[in-house]
Formats: sequence, C-alpha cells, structure tokens
Amino acid sequence: MRTFLVALVVLALLGVAGDRVAHRMVTDEAESRLAAEGLSEPTVEVGGFPFLDQLLRRRFDEVRVEATSLRTDRGEARDISATAFDVAAPSDGQVNVGRFSGRGTITYAEVLRQVGAEEGVRLESAGDGMVRVRREVTVLGQTLTASAEGRVEPRGRRIRVVPTSVELGDGSELAGQLASELDDQFSFTFRLRDLPRGVVVRRVVPAEGGLVVSLSGTDVSFDAAVLR
Repeated sequence: MRTFLVALVVLALLGVAGDRVAHRMVTDEAESRLAAEGLSEPTVEVGGFPFLDQLLRRRFDEVRVEATSLRTDRGEARDISATAFDVAAPSDGQVNVGRFSGRGTITYAEVLRQVGAEEGVRLESAGDGMVRVRREVTVLGQTLTASAEGRVEPRGRRIRVVPTSVELGDGSELAGQLASELDDQFSFTFRLRDLPRGVVVRRVVPAEGGLVVSLSGTDVSFDAAVLR
C-alpha cells in the first residue's frame, strides 16, 4: 500500500507544460520511483482530462497502479492493482483520497513467514474457498502429523484463518474436546502492514498461488511526508 501512495505524492511534486507531455513525464517518474520502492514492472495511469489542469490543482480524478509483484523488507505480494478516485495531493501535508480499491496476492509461504510459523507448517488452498493447514501436533502424548481445513475471514486490517475440521494423517477426523484443544494450533492472524487510515480488508479468496486480498476504503488520508 505504501508503494502505491508514492505515486500519488509524485503527482503532487512534479509540474511540466503540455498535457500529453505532462502525463507521460509524471507517470514515467512515478513508475521509476515505484520500482525503487520494490514494485516490479509498475505502470501508472491518470484518468480525467485535462491532465495538466489536474496537475496544477493537485487534484486527480483517478489514479491507477499495477505491478507484477512487490518485494520489500516489510513483505511480498504479487499481481498488484490499485485505483484511487478523487485524489487531493498537495506538495506537503495531508493527502486525501475519496475512494480507494486494491487487490493483490499474498503467497502462502509469505503468510507463514509473517506470522512466524514453526518450521514444517504448511498452508495451501483446499478448494471451495477454504485453506488447509498441515503441521505436527501432540495428541495423548504422541507427536502426530495432522491437518485442518478452515475458512479465511477479513477482520479490519487483519486476516484470520479459522479451522472448521481437524484430522490426523491417517484420515481419521477429530471431534469434540480434543478437536477444540487443537484449534489454536491451526488458527492464526495475519496483519497487513502500512495500511493508511480508512483502508480495510474487504474480501479474501484462497487461490492456488496464495490469498487474493481485496482492499477498499473511503475518505482515506495519510501524511505525504512519510513517503519522501
């Protein structure tokens, strides 16, 4: 999210003459800075006309950013797209976005890394909108391999994996008190970092390559100074 906001700040800082030339120069610069922030193959497009008038007013009808991946010391994501509408981007101070939507895929390995999962824990798609967690557990004094299917729930700025069934490696399903006691070993919460005020997780869809996370927000604001 932070890298997308870099593009908005760039739009506010640059000023050139000629509408088409201005659009190309500003978006080129924004893409260059996004690449420096860790986005691979970023593209920036600004909707609305005339562009130069938007630039002079420092207010943009629509700003779209896409990238194949993001890699920073804060985390990784793939297939990123984001759109901001009614963007007020002053040269300093508070940047405001009337409406924001975005989407990206967080790999299962990245989710496990972020939550500090133990070595050997696996997370994958189980189909039908569910995920499967595999790990070793201790049952009646014995260490066994077990797995749990669960649903993935958006919770504000977090994503929660909630197990719905647990079974041992031989396929026998656990129930009752024993299954309840193991639930904590198969549930975890993943927090999305750097989300500005007003942006939350709206939907999470487990896919083959990871969790497809959709974000949205209205009246989003952030301090432009943190992106310089």
